[in-house]
Amino acid sequence: MHTGTISDFDPNGQYGLIDADDGGLVLFNLRGVEPLLRDAFGIGTRVKFVEQGAIPAPRAVALALLPSPAASWDSKS
Repeated sequence: MHTGTISDFDPNGQYGLIDADDGGLVLFNLRGVEPLLRDAFGIGTRVKFVEQGAIPAPRAVALALLPSPAASWDSKS
């Protein structure tokens, strides 16, 4: 599983780009994400995903939110 940060996002079309932590750019679409969770995605959101090869660029599938560092810290107190 890969991780990265959403760097570009079109909320109307529900698609964008992820800057993968390994240095690549990966396309994504929120069609595979449960509709109630889609509003949680935006520029700067940390995500985990499975990368699938595609033309013209790799695509992210099985996209999920990563907990924010602040949320992780708050839950420990």
